[in-house]
Amino acid sequence: MVLFRGDVKCKSLQRRTSISVILPSDNIHFLQDTEEIVPKPYKTLYLLHGLYGSDDIFLANTSIQKFAEDNGIAVVIPCGENSFYVDNVNAHAYFGEYVGQELLDITRNIFPLSDKREDTFIAGFSMGGYGAIRNGLKYYKNFSKIGMISAALITDDIVTYTSDDNVLRSRQFYESVFGNLDNLKGSDMDPKSLIDACKDLPEIFMACGVDDFLYDKNVDFHEFLKSKNIEAEFIEAPGEHTWEFCDKYIKEFIKTLI
Repeated sequence: MVLFRGDVKCKSLQRRTSISVILPSDNIHFLQDTEEIVPKPYKTLYLLHGLYGSDDIFLANTSIQKFAEDNGIAVVIPCGENSFYVDNVNAHAYFGEYVGQELLDITRNIFPLSDKREDTFIAGFSMGGYGAIRNGLKYYKNFSKIGMISAALITDDIVTYTSDDNVLRSRQFYESVFGNLDNLKGSDMDPKSLIDACKDLPEIFMACGVDDFLYDKNVDFHEFLKSKNIEAEFIEAPGEHTWEFCDKYIKEFIKTLI
């Protein structure tokens, strides 16, 4: 297993930004005197963190590194800041374009990653779950599967928000991310609208704890998918909005990729 942590220069953000990359190469078991060779190029999961996170947070709070190694899959974790992985035109911070296309180009140029759609996946936790469905749909030609763990599917709600000192309830914060909230519905930042516009729908996997504050929003989105006759695996299980839940169900998603 190889773990790379460094930074790359990208046009989408007009600056350098950090990434973490897990590669399933050199899987040597010294005590058993064995070695497992994973064929190149590698299947790849682009994994998006949540609000307040960074590219190293999955490494610190989950066992994704060992699980990726054991299952022969590469994992690329970008730093998405608090962007919700959408394009902020005013700040020239095109996080959607970055994770949906440019990050794939950059990492495939550096590492032995497959460029096939059937080998390329996107997933995320919380804010990253929203980023995964938004960019997995917008850049559907690049991704064959989308994983949403406790996804922050909040675009239907934030239009009603007003001023608040708490970022999670602050209209000003969400306007700094999404722009004019009155224009959000039906835009390319509205997952339901993107479902209708998608011409080749990736497979969708969802998991959310029944005690998670985002549970009702995930149920609503799954019901929307069913109303469109779209099959999506949805795991409703005991749990809250925690790293323990994320760790368990990101592994369940990875099992579907092998």
